[in-house]
Amino acid sequence: MGIQEYLGDLLNNQLRDIKYRYREQIVNDIKNRMCALLAGWDQEDFRRTVLFVTDEEALFYEPAVEDDVRRFVVATIRNSMLEVAASINCTQFKLQEPLSDEKIKSITTNAICYFGKCKFESLQSEAKGLKHVDVYGEAIQKYPLAWRVLKRAALARDTVDKFEKLYEADLENVEEESIENKFKKVIGDGYCLEFDDYLKEELGNVISGRVDIFYVDCFKGLSRNFEKVLHVLQIILQNGKAFVTCNYYISDGHIEKRRRILRACHCQKEMFDNVRNLNGLPAFFKDVLREMV
Repeated sequence: MGIQEYLGDLLNNQLRDIKYRYREQIVNDIKNRMCALLAGWDQEDFRRTVLFVTDEEALFYEPAVEDDVRRFVVATIRNSMLEVAASINCTQFKLQEPLSDEKIKSITTNAICYFGKCKFESLQSEAKGLKHVDVYGEAIQKYPLAWRVLKRAALARDTVDKFEKLYEADLENVEEESIENKFKKVIGDGYCLEFDDYLKEELGNVISGRVDIFYVDCFKGLSRNFEKVLHVLQIILQNGKAFVTCNYYISDGHIEKRRRILRACHCQKEMFDNVRNLNGLPAFFKDVLREMV
């Protein structure tokens, strides 16, 4: 059992309704993510930080196997180009309609079962011999401040972490131009790197000082693409603002976590319920969410 067997047999069969050339794009993207993550698997800070953004989803996935197996599946399979096929942008792959929730659940459940039986030492050895793009390493190089702060959040043992700022924000020279350069008239699919009009507006509100926080229910609510998460986080942090989900308050110099994380929302009602849930929050974070409500 290994990476190539999973991609070539199990996953390829589950995606058989997608034309071969598009199926290959999805499979290759997943291979890149698996190999790039496994290449640094023994580096605890790297592994825990990449997997950290999956917790709001992965820890609630079934079947109940080791947490890192479920995180691995979300990071490398669910948070991959598979999202395009599961979104309104599925037409890029010549699909008449997105992959159903049932199909996506089947893919992730089977993957968890499969990798739950694998020895990760063997997967690491296999990954070293496979040609791949270092998708995580490239993103980290582009957005180092976001990576350093996210790493503190992932490794923090307490619910509150206050530290000396890593970057002195230049509030006289905001990053509106970089947002404008990224802006395209696109329909977001949870994977693309472009900034749609809604994201551009929300970032503009934060950077201009009209609001002090950028709020999404969960990391996947921003994007399933790790590089885009880092990019947006970098912009927010460089401008001295905070990135907030229902579980995390993350700023340069101040991080707070919910004691027991809530599951990522699946509908608007759950989103409202999450932001209203103040259980297990440190005092400052509780005040932030209370003011939002």
